[in-house]
Amino acid sequence: MSELFDADAIVVGSGFGGAVAAARLAQAGFTVIVLERGRRWRSGTFPRRPDLEDGWLWDVDRGLYDIRWLGTMASVQAAGWGGGSLAYANVFARPFAGAMDDRWPVGLHRDRLDPYYDLAAHMLEAGPVQGDPGTGRLPARTELVEGMVRGMAMAEATVRPNLAVTFGDPDAWRPNRHGVPQRGCAFTGECVIGCNRDAKNSLDRNYLAVAEREGARAVTGAEVRRIEPRDGGYAVTTATPGDPKAPLREWTAPRVVLAAGAVATNELLLRARDVHGTLPGVSPLLGTGFSGNGDFLTLAELREGGQDMATGPTITTSTVLDVPEGRRSVWYQVQDGAIPPQVTAMLDAVLPGRRLRERRRRRRPADPGRTFAVLGMGRDSADGVLSLDDRGRAALAWRNRWQAELYRSQLRLSPLLGRLLNARLYQPVTWSLLRRTVTVHPLGGVRPGPDAATGVVDDAGEVHGHPGLYVMDGSVLPAATGVNPSATILAVAERSIEAVIRRAGRDGWRAPEWADVEPATVPEDAAFAYMAERHATTSGDGVVFRERMATPRRARRRTVLSLTAEIPSMDRFLADPLHALRMRGTIEVAGLASATAIEGSLSLFPAGRNVAMAYEMRFDDDSGRPWVLTGVKTTRSRRPLALLTGLTSLRTEIAPVGAGPEAAQRFTVHIGPIDLLRLGASISGRGFTRARRIRAAARFASFFARAALRRNEHGRNAEVPARETGVV
Repeated sequence: MSELFDADAIVVGSGFGGAVAAARLAQAGFTVIVLERGRRWRSGTFPRRPDLEDGWLWDVDRGLYDIRWLGTMASVQAAGWGGGSLAYANVFARPFAGAMDDRWPVGLHRDRLDPYYDLAAHMLEAGPVQGDPGTGRLPARTELVEGMVRGMAMAEATVRPNLAVTFGDPDAWRPNRHGVPQRGCAFTGECVIGCNRDAKNSLDRNYLAVAEREGARAVTGAEVRRIEPRDGGYAVTTATPGDPKAPLREWTAPRVVLAAGAVATNELLLRARDVHGTLPGVSPLLGTGFSGNGDFLTLAELREGGQDMATGPTITTSTVLDVPEGRRSVWYQVQDGAIPPQVTAMLDAVLPGRRLRERRRRRRPADPGRTFAVLGMGRDSADGVLSLDDRGRAALAWRNRWQAELYRSQLRLSPLLGRLLNARLYQPVTWSLLRRTVTVHPLGGVRPGPDAATGVVDDAGEVHGHPGLYVMDGSVLPAATGVNPSATILAVAERSIEAVIRRAGRDGWRAPEWADVEPATVPEDAAFAYMAERHATTSGDGVVFRERMATPRRARRRTVLSLTAEIPSMDRFLADPLHALRMRGTIEVAGLASATAIEGSLSLFPAGRNVAMAYEMRFDDDSGRPWVLTGVKTTRSRRPLALLTGLTSLRTEIAPVGAGPEAAQRFTVHIGPIDLLRLGASISGRGFTRARRIRAAARFASFFARAALRRNEHGRNAEVPARETGVV
């Protein structure tokens, strides 16, 4: 370290980016000062009393939560040694590779970041939720959500994400892999108000512990006000929060890492460029590309009592959804969320006005444990622009109509979830009355790019035109991640600080923990992959109908077919030359099969074949022997009666699998008048909205009518035996 400077590096902020930078710089032998405006929260000191002066709000007594109203959006972040990790919901998730569009530089794509995700997961010791140490059971919310998606036949869309939580005996202390004593999770559901049980793997118990062990100096109660170049490095001026009489202090270093969070980092750089004039030439793109990560909060209140929804870690499940909206689909994920009873009690105590408090109390359920949060995250437009207001504080230009499809889809999900969960869902007043979204994941504003015309920082987070000044927090993420972004901030910071250390002359330097890192599980990838496949197979929505066909009652071998046809995707169905769809149901054949399950396929007006419909299905007889059923419907004329007869008469043949032609039994089954009416009434669309269901059914009806008439434009179908159609 030069005598001109206080340290080799100054890190501003101790959240996800700052903690990584501090730990790795210290491990690489740099002297490091970490400036954190908040306090060091000791175990048992997080706020719990229903009193705002108990340490809840930054603006009241420099408490845990800093709520910033940015105009059209509110941002909620935590303050203290450990930054946002003190109050986040512990989720360690990676964005789906397909979500990283052209706004993401190649260096920030999944294939480049995955090793750093693994390193960060190792540092945080992340893993999925485990059973309650008292009961051995999963949290009630976990069971509720997983039961719901099983009932929706989409269980694969829900996963248990990796959590930065220590599980095990809540009364037994044991050192984590960094030597910091911790206890197991007691399932109090208090993760987002600070864990007083030492079970949360917040940054002060891993990265920051490593940084301090390696010699980094932590300075809390130091709020950065000014940054300026000085003697080939930078001078950082800090004030003491809440004490305007305290003298300002100056800290100097040849390297400065800004990691104060997306809002504060943008604010510091904008102030330095536009107010103080100390960082001229910072890219004009500064402040652009701001995102709220598509955050959207809904509250759910179960209509019937049951198990406590507030127990367990705050979040235990993630469900990936692909919701049709207009002519396209909107992707986002939904998570369950515990609401700590202390928050409910605090709101009851501090809401202004006696009438407002009484109204809230009347609306509160008799059992607060029936209420939980439904947390949505998606890909918003990331088109917000941060600038400074007249007080020099960040303000956001953000029009919610830009996000109309995302918000509309999230709102439309509420009635469906309400029915499935037997719950009442409602939005908080910030949205229902003010139409203002609240984000706990502010991102963007300091986008990366190869030069100042395309980005504010380079590939390693260094500010263009200002060597030695770096940004390593959520502000460098160029768009919404669509998942909880903390893991991505960690991974990007790991990659960036490795490059910074190597640029400083430590060629080939790597974090010491690499030797012990193993690839971590990525449960959310399976959910995204499942939903992507489901999206492809249901494009254009679907159609279901039912038909019943039977031989005459006096037939020698009475046969009845009761079938359900399903078209998962009208787009795929119409593009398929065979127009194939799935069929399943039951078959009754006198003396052979008694209401036996049958399944197979139906081709409707297949191209290149001289039939209207071709069936191929399989079933087992009462003795268990497998049989194959084939059949065709043919039309010989466009005259209504002849056309109707052809479309309602199936010439059928059944035979044991592997048997020769002599074993086949042939007969014709018909759709009677009553069954024909039932068939028409059964045609229904499958889609998220009523309009989409109607459109899908209309597309099918139009296809059927046009195909039936066109089939007879150039002559009649030849009546050929089933075996000659190539169905078998």
